[in-house]
Amino acid sequence: MAISILNQWTDAINEGRTEDVASLYSEKAVLASTFSSSLINSNDSIRNYFINLHSRPGFGVSIDKESINDQKIEGGISILSGMYTFHFEEDGKEIKCAVRFTFVIDTNLNRPILHHHSSQRP
Repeated sequence: MAISILNQWTDAINEGRTEDVASLYSEKAVLASTFSSSLINSNDSIRNYFINLHSRPGFGVSIDKESINDQKIEGGISILSGMYTFHFEEDGKEIKCAVRFTFVIDTNLNRPILHHHSSQRP
């Protein structure tokens, strides 16, 4: 079930549906993002972060499905970790950013993403 949330997130990112991306994050979610040095911990800040990303031409994400580790905790809570690649255009060139990620997801909630950490791979 947590994988389906990741798939919804990925589809919304790739289709430029910022509101749908933001609506997956719980009211008290924390986003430790790839492209910001600050913790993002309000729905407005999360929405603005993704609005900024979607302003980049060709912005999208590709999940490395083989890398996904789904740790089911209890009560609908799962920790998903793995690798994905962000891609976008900058100055006419395609940029690819290899990233590792962790999501804490509560599948019992309408806004299931509780925590999301995403950082560029060294």
